[in-house]
Amino acid sequence: MRAKVVVGLIAAALVVGGGAFALTRFMAPAEDAAIEYVPSDAVGYMNVFVRPSNDQKRALDSLLQKFPGIDSTDEAIEKLTDLLDEGLAEGGMSYEEDLEPWLGDQVAAFLTPGGTPELPNFAFLVESKNDGAAGDFVEKLAEEDGVVLEDVTYEGETYQMEEDADEPIAVAILDGFLVGGTEDAIKDVIDTRAGDETLAGDADYVEATEPLEDDWIGLFYFDFAGFLSAYGETAGYGPQEQAALEAFGLDQEGSQAAILYASSNSITFESSGGFGLGGQFGELTELVAAEGILPDLPGGTWAAYGIPNFGALFDGLFDVFKEIPGFDREQIDAMFYGQTGLRLQEDVLSWMEDAGLFVQGTSIRDVGGGLVIESNDPAKTARLLERLEELVTQQGIETKPESAGDLEGFSVLLPGVPAPIYALGGDRLVVGYGDAALDAASGEGGTLRDSEAFAAAQEAVGEDFDISFYVDVDGAQAFGEAVAAFSGASMETYEQDAKPYVDVLTHVIAAAKMEGDTIVQKFVVGVE
Repeated sequence: MRAKVVVGLIAAALVVGGGAFALTRFMAPAEDAAIEYVPSDAVGYMNVFVRPSNDQKRALDSLLQKFPGIDSTDEAIEKLTDLLDEGLAEGGMSYEEDLEPWLGDQVAAFLTPGGTPELPNFAFLVESKNDGAAGDFVEKLAEEDGVVLEDVTYEGETYQMEEDADEPIAVAILDGFLVGGTEDAIKDVIDTRAGDETLAGDADYVEATEPLEDDWIGLFYFDFAGFLSAYGETAGYGPQEQAALEAFGLDQEGSQAAILYASSNSITFESSGGFGLGGQFGELTELVAAEGILPDLPGGTWAAYGIPNFGALFDGLFDVFKEIPGFDREQIDAMFYGQTGLRLQEDVLSWMEDAGLFVQGTSIRDVGGGLVIESNDPAKTARLLERLEELVTQQGIETKPESAGDLEGFSVLLPGVPAPIYALGGDRLVVGYGDAALDAASGEGGTLRDSEAFAAAQEAVGEDFDISFYVDVDGAQAFGEAVAAFSGASMETYEQDAKPYVDVLTHVIAAAKMEGDTIVQKFVVGVE
């Protein structure tokens, strides 16, 4: 089928699916019927519920009411329908007459081995509540483009293809689904419906999706190892690329699943699986999925990023990368020693434990932040600071002795910079700017975990998840507005178009946990 017909079918599926939040029905179950049409060797699968579950529908309704400009779900439906009609009008169609009469609860797509680099083996599925109307939709698309479809029979089922096309796309209506894609993919669907194993029973798919929430709006699954086996050679993966993939374990374990779902006060993107968990890299992933220093960073922090087991992680990364042709760790160690007089692993990485970056302050005057790294060897930490001070003074910069709490070190005041930069060490290393660095060194002013905003964020993501990235939107917004005001930038566009939406956001967080051999991760945007 020609490009216009293909684009029309895919656009109808994906655009409508992208508007899932506005097309929900109160009693529609979130049951994945499409996956029963997907063969077990699929290396990629995507599904979006046009009509999600009752709980998801209520959550989406609640979220919509918190944003300005959308007073009700009915209004959102009307706005979405208007957008759809603009696109469909180019093909002489409308949502009300040509889509709504047959559109079912979900849209999906999958990728399987086979095909060509230009046209891999794929299919998309659109659930139909009226197969006759779905067939009329296909015929109208074909007629609009002057395409003549011919019937083809396979295993007792009939599908249609464009006559005399160089790379034909097949289309079929199969018991409640409009299916389109390459001919081989259509045959795969027919075979699967006839009794072949489905993706739902595939061990890699089950392992990747089992830890995830079971009520969602959209799902994505990708078998990286399977994709490499099927398409790696044609995608141009040579010896160097293959070595990198083996070093990261992606040639052995690469199945990943992700879902999107809502609650009354948040949107969550959750993922799980063995992506990158093979070989040495898998051990490093487990190091990261642990509680680190982030909750113990200074109170008042509005942005923070934590890296548990910092030294072991970077030392392990070097070991992984050394398996890649062209990467020379010994050369890197020699360069570091030549410039600093310190041995990278023994003098630096060996004592570094959990690390965290943080920012606090909501104006140009009081902004501050820095890096905090816990130390298991204060003597080595002190040696690093001594060498750092020597390198600074060699550049003609004056230093001043400093102490805060149990930490000692130095500070520098650079021309034109209002506050000093501190470097302090002991049972932890603190390098930071302004009073925030002193707070991190002395422990005064409380910690991030003591704040109500962080406690709410932890509750939103779940107590069994360890937060690695945190932004308090109120603090970030206040600082951004202060910077804009200081610079004299116009705020009119921001005030009118962005601020009303930013005002309802509370936090942005990323978190992870290990569940057996599987890493589960969440990215959450909070709404009030």
